[in-house]
Amino acid sequence: MTTVSLLNLRRTAPDTELDVTGPARLVRSARDVRRVRVGDVAVVDLPDLDRTTAEALRSRGAVAVVNVVPTSTGRYPNLGPQVLVGAGVPLLDAVGTDLFTRVKDGDKVGLDGATLVRGEDVLAEGTLLDDELVEQMLSRGRTGMSVQLETLAANSGEYLRREHALLLEGVGVPELATSLDGREVVVVLPGPQAASELKTMKRYLKERKPVLIGVDSGADALVTAGYDPAVVVGDMSQMSDRTLRVAGEVVVTESRRHLETEERLERLQRTAVEFPGTSGSEEAALLLSDARGARVVVTVGGFGSLDEFLDSARSGGATRYLTRLRLGAKLVDARAMVGLHRPRFTLFQVLLVLFVAMVALGAALATTAVGAEWFESARDQITSTVQEIRG
Repeated sequence: MTTVSLLNLRRTAPDTELDVTGPARLVRSARDVRRVRVGDVAVVDLPDLDRTTAEALRSRGAVAVVNVVPTSTGRYPNLGPQVLVGAGVPLLDAVGTDLFTRVKDGDKVGLDGATLVRGEDVLAEGTLLDDELVEQMLSRGRTGMSVQLETLAANSGEYLRREHALLLEGVGVPELATSLDGREVVVVLPGPQAASELKTMKRYLKERKPVLIGVDSGADALVTAGYDPAVVVGDMSQMSDRTLRVAGEVVVTESRRHLETEERLERLQRTAVEFPGTSGSEEAALLLSDARGARVVVTVGGFGSLDEFLDSARSGGATRYLTRLRLGAKLVDARAMVGLHRPRFTLFQVLLVLFVAMVALGAALATTAVGAEWFESARDQITSTVQEIRG
């Protein structure tokens, strides 16, 4: 793997058509992904690129992703590379952090194989990932997973020591105007499967009418699907103005309450309550549901395997792990809920079935000798009654 450090290195074939071109968009953290626009070449600094961030890059329309650091370090099987490569988005890996000093937002750049160029100048070279290389990365990550699990266990003890009052007793959890006591609650997380899972839950949502809570960009997924969230929780920068306007209540995590958030809420004429501690948005929504008496909490867009958990958890793995232990049996994944839910029959549907059955029974009787005689007798009786009424 080679990193080009010379500014004026020329391409050997400047007339060759490039594989991908577009304006460069610098992404120094996962938070900056929101700056990416359709057609951009995203130049990112994202080690161990996770699935959620990769999905965001893809959905925002990046035509290529150039990572200045290793997209997978082998610490655990992160799923971001698989998402991008599987979607056909070129991913140029580990080109070197000095690229940020040589390229600016809006520079027209392109990929020529595993080389990033600007005009005739070569900016950097790296490894262009394909399905085979991604699978090798995942295999190395699975080997390193045991170390991550040991770290998770150690961090869990530290988090429990620091936040035991919040986690075990619900101390500081804010009150809500929306009643959750004894009700079913659906928490929509910012996962890539949220939209499709909401579609499969349509009947359940219509019949059970659970309380809907949107977390970060999961709140936008709810609104896009046609539902108004009763509560939104987390990072306001990941929610649209429309979502914040239609939400019943707004809960901001303590770590995300800053001047930009306050100014935006003031502009939208909204107020927010604060969730204390260092918990992430997902944990805040789950602990809030539990502390306010939810009977069942259904998560939409969450992880479904150990690989997905480690990929999504990153440094917050301990909080997610302990939060889910706290909720215990009341926590249900949407994919399981769809399989368990049985639709209710309305009175109209029951009457319709009975009517169809009566018609079918009448038709069957009419084709028999006894049935024909019965229908003839009934007709004569009806005719006689009508004549008496008229006479």
